Order: sequence, then structure tokens, then C-alpha cells
Amino acid sequence: MKSMNSLMNFRTLVYTLAVTAVLGACKKEYDAPPVRTIPQGQILTVAELRALFTGTPKHFGGDTSIYAVVTADEVNGNLYKNVYIQDHTGALIMRLLSSGGLYQGDSIRIYLPGTVLGSYAGMLQLDSVDVDNNVVKQSTLVHVEPQEVTMSQITPAMQGKLIRLNNVQFVEGDTGRTYANAITQATENRTLEDCNNGTVLVRNSGYSNFAGLPIPNGKGSFTAVVGQFNSDMQLFIRNINEVQLNGPRCGQNECLPIAELDEDFSLAQNNQNIMLECWINVFTEGTRLWKGIVAGSESFCEARPASFDVTTTSWFVSAPVQYSAGMQASFRSAIGNTWQHDGLSVWVSTDIDLVDGTGVANAPWVQLTEAALAGSGSPVGTWFPSGNIPLSNYLNDGDNFVIGFKYTGVPNTQATSYRIDDVLVQ
Repeated sequence: MKSMNSLMNFRTLVYTLAVTAVLGACKKEYDAPPVRTIPQGQILTVAELRALFTGTPKHFGGDTSIYAVVTADEVNGNLYKNVYIQDHTGALIMRLLSSGGLYQGDSIRIYLPGTVLGSYAGMLQLDSVDVDNNVVKQSTLVHVEPQEVTMSQITPAMQGKLIRLNNVQFVEGDTGRTYANAITQATENRTLEDCNNGTVLVRNSGYSNFAGLPIPNGKGSFTAVVGQFNSDMQLFIRNINEVQLNGPRCGQNECLPIAELDEDFSLAQNNQNIMLECWINVFTEGTRLWKGIVAGSESFCEARPASFDVTTTSWFVSAPVQYSAGMQASFRSAIGNTWQHDGLSVWVSTDIDLVDGTGVANAPWVQLTEAALAGSGSPVGTWFPSGNIPLSNYLNDGDNFVIGFKYTGVPNTQATSYRIDDVLVQ
């Protein structure tokens, strides 16, 4: 029996070894796939890339890359095979060979060989981008803050940029329509306006997921990317939730007193009469109003006499504010040309129902003599802080009031122009 068991154990061992050998012979060794890499080469900024366009298409070869962040993608259907990119120097639209693969917030490197830098109807674009072969993702969910601009600043220099407009609305004729034709899927234009009658086109695809939604009938903020078609500047919505037009339309605000005031005149349009919601811009002598001035990145308002008027007296009166204990006012002032006279003074009044020059002239004004103002010793264009002006000497708790900036001037002899900016009451 012992010999029989030994024989069976030997046969089992042989069988096991044979099976193991066969299975081992069937196992194949697969080579690991090579890691795909895209060269980097010379690095350009978006501004440097844009500067390479000289009027004819530029076909890229060699080794060159740019780094940027995707600011608008194809997800909502408003863009097709197009994405917008931006870095700290500029922005650009990128046209893809195939749809998909890139999303808002993707930080990417674009390898330029095989792509073409060109212009379509005045819009500079990076064309023929293959997401698989030209793009390397660095990270995701990167936030790019929209640049706050006014309507007049939307020029070809803003091509491709992510922007935000405040205090804008769709023109009344568009408020009874939808963004585009969702039935025929036709792309259509709508017109956005500000309260100073500045306008810009909003172009909406009939394939977008908001095409059939009604145009909002209110005023507020609007975030988009900037495009251009020939001489027309255009805006493209990247997310319908960034269209926040739910406030009273221009001219419909009841102008009720607010808790505090913070005005930097960012909506000013250069050399245009400045019109802000609930502020009053009037003259009581002469014919010249306060005008908005845009100089580089600064915007402010300015008063000066008109050459054909004997005397100019113009007022720029703030929106109504409700006084609370400890409230102070401050602002900055500057002179705009060689000093000839002290033409600016600052006043407070509890009459908040002012609508025209007659009402302003007859209101019970009290001068804020504590305000420090630019004057004879101030260099032209240098801002001078007013200091914090306590309002407790003029107002009681709960009073509603306005601040009035009064300018007086005479052509030639008392023609100093005065500027104000950054009005703060809190």
C-alpha cells in the first residue's frame, strides 16, 4: 500500500509540474506603451503670439509653445470647435480641428507646430489646433476673473478677453424675443445697451442650450468673451447664469436712499456727459455739464467752463444716502490744466428730490468746508485726497441726504478744470 501511495504522489507531482510549464509557456510579455510627450520649445506669451501676425497667415513649424487658460468652451453649445484662451498678457480664440476635449478652467500648453495664426473678418485666431497633438493640460478648474469694462472700452484691442459689463440691459425691442431661434437653430444677434446709449451686439447660436430662453427685461451685470466680425464687436455668452439682468431698467430706479456710497466712475465714457443711475448732472449757469474722462486705466469726471458761455456753474449731485452715526465722506480731486482759480466746492443737502437745475439751485445746501481740495499748489493731473469729512456736524441720524460737487468757471480768466474720483460715503 505504501508503494502504491508513493507512486500516486509522484504522478500528481509530475502532472502539476507539466500544467505549470504549459501555462507558463502561454503567458506573453507585453511591452509597456511609450509615454506620449509633446515638445515644449521656445515659450511665447499670448501677446507675443498675436504680435507675430503681420497680415498674412503664419504657419508654425519648429518648436514653440504658449501657456494659457481656457476661459470659454463648447459645453453650452454657443461655441462650436472654438474655445477662448487667455494669459496675463492677452487673449485669443482657438479653432479646433475636432470638437471637444477642452473645458473652461483648463490650464494648458499649446504646442504651435501645425497650427496657423490668421485673421477671419478682423478676428485674430489660432487655427487648425489638434487637441491630441497640440495641447497638454497642466491643471483644471483655474479661475480667471473677468475684466470689468465699460461699453466704450469694447474695441478690437479687447479681442478674445473675458469681460464683465455692469448696469447694462438688452434694448427694449429685444426683450420680447428669445436669445436665438431654437426651432430652426439659426444664430441671431441681440443688442445690449448701457444707460448712456452705448451698445454692443450679443451673438447667440441656435444650437446653444439657452437659445429658446426669453431675453431678460432688466438691468444688471453681463459676463462674456469678446469677438469681432468686420467692424462689429460681438459678445458671446459662455454661461447663461452669468447673465444677471434682474434689476430695474435704466430710468426706472426709484432712487431710494442707500446705506453707503462707493463710486469710482468706471462707467464714464470719454468726453461724454456723465450719466449715472440716481446721480444728477445739471448746470445752473451756462450750458456745460460734467463730463466723463477716460485716461489709460483711469476713469473720472471733470468740469470746465464752455468757451462760448459767460459763466459756467455746473453741479454733479450724488445718489441719495441715509445718514447713520459716524458716517464720513471722502473723495479725490485734481486740476486738469494750469491753475487759474479755485473752482470746486463740496456741499451737502437733505433735499433728495432734485430733478433739474432749478431744484438744485434752490436746494438748502451747506458747504463741507473740511474737504481738502486740489488747488494752486497742485501739479496738473495729480490726485489730492479730501481726507475723511465727518458728516455729524450737518446731519442727524436717519436723515436722507445728497453730496453736491459744484463747479464755477469763466472762460479764459477762471478756466481751471477740476476732476473728481473715488467718492466714498460710509
